[in-house]
Amino acid sequence: MFQREVSASSKTELVSIEGATGEIGSELIGEARPEAKKLDTNNLRFSWADLLVLLCITIWGFNIPFVKALMVSLGPLEISVTRYGIGSIFFLAFVLIREKSLRVQWRHVPLLVAGGIIGITLNQVFFVYSLQNTTSSEVSLLMASTPSFAALFAWLMGQEKIKLNYWISLPLAALGVFFIVLFTPGANLKGNLLGDGLALATSASWAAYTVLIRPLLGHYSIAKLSAYMLAIGTLAMLPFSWSQLNFDHFASLNSQQWLTLVYCIVVALIVTNFLWYGGVKNLGAPRTAFYAYLQPFAGVIAASLVLGEVIIFWQIVGGILVILSMAFYRVNFPKLIAKLGFKSKV
Repeated sequence: MFQREVSASSKTELVSIEGATGEIGSELIGEARPEAKKLDTNNLRFSWADLLVLLCITIWGFNIPFVKALMVSLGPLEISVTRYGIGSIFFLAFVLIREKSLRVQWRHVPLLVAGGIIGITLNQVFFVYSLQNTTSSEVSLLMASTPSFAALFAWLMGQEKIKLNYWISLPLAALGVFFIVLFTPGANLKGNLLGDGLALATSASWAAYTVLIRPLLGHYSIAKLSAYMLAIGTLAMLPFSWSQLNFDHFASLNSQQWLTLVYCIVVALIVTNFLWYGGVKNLGAPRTAFYAYLQPFAGVIAASLVLGEVIIFWQIVGGILVILSMAFYRVNFPKLIAKLGFKSKV
């Protein structure tokens, strides 16, 4: 589910873009807690933790074309309900075993329900139908816009002061999205453009979700939040997916399709949760988030290998522009100028 680093006043958070596609490990915000061990940020040596994070990014990259490939035999929401239903059972059991309780405060229930509906139900509806109406490559690249949406929503909700950099970087992100959409083969309002719009809605809904649940991070573990969000989101998704649910669909899957479904549930949804946050713990949020910039391109390569999609140069350029826009937003220009030796002397 492809993380992005968002700076808040006293926290460093990772906003999952792949999370927008259904990976709960990437779906929630990884918080750099005060009690976490201090990391040596000057140590740039490649370690086993770097390797695990790269593996996580690769897994998420392949998840998107695999979900699209399953749509040949399964309904779009049928896939989501199956994945999230099994995922919610796993995380509920995990929390019960590890924390011995699923208890939450009643005052947090409305926020948990809103988070589950926005971050899981709506997000998955947008995601699967974007895949149905456009290419897997485009969805992967457009997910790179999630941090821009997150910064905007955090500002609108008063959680973060938006920088001037944001308004300067926004046209760069818009240009990138324009490139991704414009250079789609055979783009039209009934097909690709609808899918592209839904992909952007996927990113926006995920960004809104990460900002919405931020107050809960100081009260509950990532695992407990994952369990509740998956369970609530899956239950809210059932009315929309009920007409698609059919046991015969699963009975008709061949061995390769079953392996793909298992991959999308166990590997991409569950295993990556531990890989990613293991990376955050051992490498620190900034260094881990750096690898997330590789995920849109991992998704494009995976779509080419799995679905035979054509890699279009100008769409890759568009993806780079979207990512650069967020990198530009993160730059502290006064500090950079000072480091370069241009600090004015009073």
